Amino acid sequence: MKVNNQLKAISEYTKENNDYLIIGHIDPDGDAVGSIMAYKFLLDKLGKNSLLLLHSDITEEYNILFNYLTDEEYYIFNENINNEKLDKYENAIVLDTATVDRLGDYKNIINTHYVINIDHHYDNTKYGNLNYINSNDPAVGKIVFDIAKLLNLKPDGKLGTAIALAVLADTGSLKYPNSNSDTFRLIANLKELGVDIVEINRFLQSYPSLNYLKMLSKGLKNIKMSEDKKIAWLSLSKKEIDELNINENEIKNLVNYPRDIRGIEVGISFVERKKDFVDISLRSHNYVDVSKTAHKFGGGGHPRASGAKVEGDFKKVIKEVISEVKSYV
Repeated sequence: MKVNNQLKAISEYTKENNDYLIIGHIDPDGDAVGSIMAYKFLLDKLGKNSLLLLHSDITEEYNILFNYLTDEEYYIFNENINNEKLDKYENAIVLDTATVDRLGDYKNIINTHYVINIDHHYDNTKYGNLNYINSNDPAVGKIVFDIAKLLNLKPDGKLGTAIALAVLADTGSLKYPNSNSDTFRLIANLKELGVDIVEINRFLQSYPSLNYLKMLSKGLKNIKMSEDKKIAWLSLSKKEIDELNINENEIKNLVNYPRDIRGIEVGISFVERKKDFVDISLRSHNYVDVSKTAHKFGGGGHPRASGAKVEGDFKKVIKEVISEVKSYV
């Protein structure tokens, strides 16, 4: 592993200091959850005091990791943030978060704590006191793995499980184009250390509930395809969502279905979570940089995986986004 000076500085700072808040972005995906949990477990190995900051209660959704923690080791946001509790910590580790706004209601920690910003989004605004951004890494979990190696920590047990979950989530269990040879070696190393890769993959690929399948059936009925069969998109309106008794946290990963149609270059999901508020996810396979479209609509992400949240009429938003994507296909 080539050691970047900034990565080395972060590892040394982590080792020499104490009292850390750990946070990822709002609406966390597997890499965000896995990487914040991995850093928590890394700090535990070093004997450091730390607290996870959660935007919502995801403890059941990711019980494969939260089973390792007690209630005192994480803090779930509510309307009245306990600033007195947070101010007891001098430092903040922020992972997988490109901009301060993506920290949601926790964004003020940037002004009150020493911030270490670790990310793989190329459009990261480098808001930290220490920043390490590597867009070549397939997941932030891979960066945590590298930091663990610099600190001579064996990434086994719960640390290895969290790293593997982060990496497997952001690489589609090594199916996505961002899976390079180093990624395969990382997973092989964790497997050799006793990390149950099969169980993690089973967890990532399982359905959270029966209601999720009912929601999925509605979405699949709505899939459409462009005339050249290069773009496919799935849509779910607020009205359709309201007809289901589903936890909003479960409405995710729908973009995978249009993306995985054979021959498709760009897959998109449109979810109207609130009236005239559309959550957009974009994925591509080979040559379309979907982050360009995401940026145009106020979002961001990676060339092959991006997203945006747009206010506007549901059908109009879909039409405008599809028109934009067509200019790149």
